[in-house]
Amino acid sequence: MASLHDTTTPTTAPTDDGTSTGAGPGRSRPHFPSWQDVPAGIYATETQLKTMDFPRRPGPPAATVKGRDGLGRTATLTLYRIDQSVPTASTAAQLAAARRRADPAARVCADCGARPDRAPIATETYGALCPTCWHIRTLRQRQEEAARDRTAAIRTARALLRHSSRPLGVLHVDYTERGHTPAGTRRSPSAAKVTVIGANGRVLAEPLLRLVSARAKSIPPGAGDPVSGADVLAAVLSKLTVLIWCHRDLDDLSAGLRSQGAAWPLQSHGHVHEMSMLATAWRGEVHQDGARPVALAPGRADRMLYLLNQITDTALSANRK
Repeated sequence: MASLHDTTTPTTAPTDDGTSTGAGPGRSRPHFPSWQDVPAGIYATETQLKTMDFPRRPGPPAATVKGRDGLGRTATLTLYRIDQSVPTASTAAQLAAARRRADPAARVCADCGARPDRAPIATETYGALCPTCWHIRTLRQRQEEAARDRTAAIRTARALLRHSSRPLGVLHVDYTERGHTPAGTRRSPSAAKVTVIGANGRVLAEPLLRLVSARAKSIPPGAGDPVSGADVLAAVLSKLTVLIWCHRDLDDLSAGLRSQGAAWPLQSHGHVHEMSMLATAWRGEVHQDGARPVALAPGRADRMLYLLNQITDTALSANRK
């Protein structure tokens, strides 16, 4: 189940009779897209209630979750509120007899020693784990994956900066925005300043290209002809291994040049690399829900180059294996 700090908002699914417990007629039961989204300590399946240390019978259905059934097939499972369940009729003698037939270790978390009401999660490698320890183990596995990805990112960055068959060029685009229409639609930018710097930080090209008709408003002073400017830029980039933040950043540039009949200056996809994936792998952060956040863009060509140098200067021996 999810962390107690999980703020995922579930979708809703209609109940069998059009109602949900505690919600009133016509309401829908919550539906969780995965077990990770189910709030901890609130819901359980009928099987989970039956296998509690003191077995319980479920109350009315309260929610559903997408998971797997006993045969491993994808299914929508019914959840019940634990606080609306009631004890079964099993006597203490019956419970004691059942305990004698079971493995005592199955009721105790192998990591923290907790003895939760609900049966711990059985694992082949670590033994029985309470939900918290299972979550911690999962996060550790994600961190180990992140460490391996970081090592690969460092090696890739070093190859780009030091061992590429072509000189490196770092490309960044700044757009001249034109605001939004009265309906709220973003207008296409009127110009783009394309900055290309080499591995030594020297500016290799920095054209300001017009992306709209010459008669359009809000064109900045000095914006050049897009056709000739794109040709000059293409000549520079054709000799480089080009590092961009992400391809999406170039969408407006591509659309603007195309609208003005200019050629796209980045023709060789094999020599164009996205830094966003590289930086994300190098940062290697893992959130408490196990997600890997995307690195924030540096916002300038010189800052991208600085980040690349940070990555290449990271000692491989400092990474957790």
